[in-house]
Amino acid sequence: MTLPIQIAIVAAVFLAGAGIAALILWLRDSGNAQKKVTEYRDVYEPLFADLWSDEVHRRLAALFVAQRVARSRGAAKGLANVLISFIRRRLSQPPQYADSYEDVRLAIDILGTGAVRKAQEAAGQNIDLGGIDFRGMALFGVDFEDFRLAQCNLDRCQLASAKLVDTDLSGASLVGANLQNADMRRADLSDADVSEADFSRARLNGANFSNVNISGAILAEAQGFIQDQLDLAFGDSETALPERMRFVAGRTRPRRTGASEA
Repeated sequence: MTLPIQIAIVAAVFLAGAGIAALILWLRDSGNAQKKVTEYRDVYEPLFADLWSDEVHRRLAALFVAQRVARSRGAAKGLANVLISFIRRRLSQPPQYADSYEDVRLAIDILGTGAVRKAQEAAGQNIDLGGIDFRGMALFGVDFEDFRLAQCNLDRCQLASAKLVDTDLSGASLVGANLQNADMRRADLSDADVSEADFSRARLNGANFSNVNISGAILAEAQGFIQDQLDLAFGDSETALPERMRFVAGRTRPRRTGASEA
């Protein structure tokens, strides 16, 4: 990131931070609870107008503001939906030259904070990023725990050390994904395509492998992967399995209907 962009981000964050401080003080003096929520949204949302900017430094500045705001469940109320909309819109557009997607990664990190999660839970909503095309993104160590990523395209993504505990990956495509050291306990991979993915040292205890395509996948060093899970999956001679594990003879692979066909 160049120095002018850094300076622009700092200036934008400072100005927005002053606005947030004034907003919080104003809200403390407000009376009716429902009225506070409505008025809060009217003032709060313009602070993040730059999320939709074409300039990356403006988007990053808005996200840094969001990160500062999201420190309590009350302050984070409604923020997840804004960030989800931002991620969907951002990744539906053609990639920019040398795009690193650092703004998308920051938005995902904010979604994974405790305050945002608690606010969504209180609203009776989950964090739903289903159907998004993340192909090829660097997502090392990302926290997707309990997210909905059904039907997502995560082909060739760098997901080493990612937290995918209880994550809904049903119907997703993770062809060639790097999942080394990922924590995928109890993840739902049903109907997913993980062919050629590397699960070395990944934790797969309790993960659902029903109708999963593991052709060419590397599972030899996966932790917690058992024969019962393998019996539900479909692979080929290129699949690297833990010692003494074998495919069920005579099973045929169903036609794929997941994200890889999109």
